[in-house]
Amino acid sequence: MGQIRSNIVDRAISKKEDDLLKVEKYSIALSNFISNSDTPITIGLQGEWGTGKTSLMALLYEDFNQRSIACSWVNTWEYSMFRGPNETTPGVLKAMMEKLEQTCRSRGLWSFKDENEKKFKKATRFLGNITNQILSNQIGVDFKSALGDNQDSNTVSTIEIAEIKSTIASLISELINDPKVPLDRVVFFVDDLDRIPPSDAVEILEALKNIFDIPHCIFVLAIDYEVVVKGLESKFGPKTEENEREFRSFFDKIIQVPFSMPTGTYDIENFLLEKFNSLGIEINISDKELFTKAVRLSIGSNPRSLKRYLNSFSLINHLKAIDKEENQLQGDDFMLFVLLGIQISYPKIFRLITQKNNFCEWNRAFASKIGIDLDDVKVKITKFGETELLDEEWEQVVWGACQMDSYLKSRAFSVIELLNLVRSKYTDNLEEELENAIAFASITSVDDNMETKFAVQKIGNKTVYSGLETKISQLQEEGLPKSCIDNYLKLWSPLNDFMAANEHFRISFAKTGSSFNNDAKVGRGNQQLIYSANPNKKTGGITFWVKNNSGKTQEMYQKLKVDFDLIDCELISINESNDLVLDHGLSPLLKGRYEELLNYIVNEIVN
Repeated sequence: MGQIRSNIVDRAISKKEDDLLKVEKYSIALSNFISNSDTPITIGLQGEWGTGKTSLMALLYEDFNQRSIACSWVNTWEYSMFRGPNETTPGVLKAMMEKLEQTCRSRGLWSFKDENEKKFKKATRFLGNITNQILSNQIGVDFKSALGDNQDSNTVSTIEIAEIKSTIASLISELINDPKVPLDRVVFFVDDLDRIPPSDAVEILEALKNIFDIPHCIFVLAIDYEVVVKGLESKFGPKTEENEREFRSFFDKIIQVPFSMPTGTYDIENFLLEKFNSLGIEINISDKELFTKAVRLSIGSNPRSLKRYLNSFSLINHLKAIDKEENQLQGDDFMLFVLLGIQISYPKIFRLITQKNNFCEWNRAFASKIGIDLDDVKVKITKFGETELLDEEWEQVVWGACQMDSYLKSRAFSVIELLNLVRSKYTDNLEEELENAIAFASITSVDDNMETKFAVQKIGNKTVYSGLETKISQLQEEGLPKSCIDNYLKLWSPLNDFMAANEHFRISFAKTGSSFNNDAKVGRGNQQLIYSANPNKKTGGITFWVKNNSGKTQEMYQKLKVDFDLIDCELISINESNDLVLDHGLSPLLKGRYEELLNYIVNEIVN
């Protein structure tokens, strides 16, 4: 086993041995096709962001560099960041030429000298200076400005795109036909077109068609058709059934060979097992099919989404490992895995589960509470005939909930099947396993719903709040007066600010108390610096412990006794663990100086 990591980096693969999804057969087929195709030709690798387009291109690139094929690779987003729209396309075109020269030189295949070298540099400089509008309209261009020459404008006033295209074609042809250079074609890889503004992506596509549609050249583009559609809306308006043909015609004009990423055939099981192994996560081999099915019914086959999913699972397993040391209830790995998938893919369903954990108890009353007319649902599902996925009331509630969201509507049966997968595995203890896992799954949730924001998380037998704001809401709901909350904020607000600015520090806001921890310290028992109970309603003060881990308890004890006239006071003490204990009764005793005491404690701990 290799070194165990805590996360998976979202990076495209660069060599065949990293191909865990087993797409090599597609790269071999594309490689053979490209190697034997007539030129010019453009191949579009189509798929939404994160489906593996870059990885597939990397496999092609690796193969071509071992053949008589010259390559140029450009990441378009590098030339789009912090640039105006009229700068992106020239930057990409110039880079394509520069990258071609770099890769050829690195392989000892660059044969241009003297006059050809000058022509190549001039063409490259020209491409870097022209504007998008010139490219898309093929109108005249100020050659003097584009080339940066000092020639008189009367000598060379304008030049058509056709002339520079002819120059590039001639240079590519001379490179290919040089008997000293074993090359028969050039492949330009243009990546990340779906990461730049759609209008810029369309401009680049038009430029490629207008300038680089020349012999010996092949283009492999990473593109998402939806990006092209958005980029063309300024020309054709929003896509409708009436004008859809115009959008498709533009795409077909640019892309001669479309290739959709084969996400449905990815070897998810192999990917999961290998990544679990690298993360140090052990699962029963007998459960591998369950985990694979859970992925297909939730995240799907998008590699980027899969990595995010597994990183969340790894993070939660680290937390579970800490709780295991404290004998907290752990819950089952598969239940947690499924709930994370629901949280990431179907956040609205996850939100409902946080409201009522046992989804098998979702009934007419629960449906009404969340705005679903169950009678209406029963009428609508008759069109599906008899199906095991809709024969129980809770399944009908789930189906009804999915109809309220356009994405969930298309995935309704996947959601129901996934929940049934969970129910089948936990026939006898479904509710218990849901309760144990829901808290862990909530930790990585991203949700702007106010109910979810103020929801609490139950970890083992400890209820944890997501932040200071949520904790204050709990105290207010419990009826604590403003004086109590003010004192609580005087202690915890500056600690919370300090934590936000220092990554090694952590605060745990629990139902009955809160703790301030330094995670840079080695050992779970050595990290806690302060623990406080909730404010006392009667006195308004807070009982809290400055832990011996701070290394300052004796010093602080002596100073507080003297500075606050507490020499004979039993409300301040050192316990058997050498922790400094301050009782809530100090608030009415010290009155106005209580805030001064709290400030002193905070300053000593953070300095």
